[in-house]
Amino acid sequence: MELNKEQIELIDKRLKSGGIKYWDLRLEMIDHIATDLEENAISNDFKKELNNSLKRIGCYNNLYNLNTQGWQNVNKYYRKKYVENIKNYLKSPTIILLVILGIIINYFLFDYLPLKTFKLINFSSYVIVSIPFFILTIKLWFKKYGKSIHLDYGIFYFGFALIMINLPLQISGYLDVFYQKIFLILLLPLFTLATFSGYQLFKESIQKVERIKKELSL
Repeated sequence: MELNKEQIELIDKRLKSGGIKYWDLRLEMIDHIATDLEENAISNDFKKELNNSLKRIGCYNNLYNLNTQGWQNVNKYYRKKYVENIKNYLKSPTIILLVILGIIINYFLFDYLPLKTFKLINFSSYVIVSIPFFILTIKLWFKKYGKSIHLDYGIFYFGFALIMINLPLQISGYLDVFYQKIFLILLLPLFTLATFSGYQLFKESIQKVERIKKELSL
């Protein structure tokens, strides 16, 4: 069976109504279903053959679970890449030198400035590193890419360090001054590396979405 545009749209509606809310996940499933129909359909009854195809690939009454499995697989991919990016940074001599330089600068600032002033400068550094996240996500909003699983996780891991930083900063306030010094000096470089790792994933997610849209002329 060779599918036409209207039939492709009907498959998309069926998947969407069944709980597949991300359009990029639906596209992957549509491609799989279309291939199955073309190879295994034995009649021209599209509705019947679609039901048979969904049964063959095991998702006739299982679309919601497939949606969950789909975003879990995508999350697993981005989480792995997030950690790999940080590891790769730590293998780069240039990055290591920049981290050491940041630690040294933080060390001298902590020694020569009052603790309150140092914390203010330290906090300002987190804000500066985080500014691109807010700018780029706002710009992304205006592009209207739709509900994309890749973009959702690209944005999540881009802002992950920003989400998590609040707790360690609060904990540092309960430590002795000496341990605060060590903690705060090391925390900023780690936060910066994690943010840049997230930024790489953010760019990758946009590239994937734009490639898919270009290939399908969406």
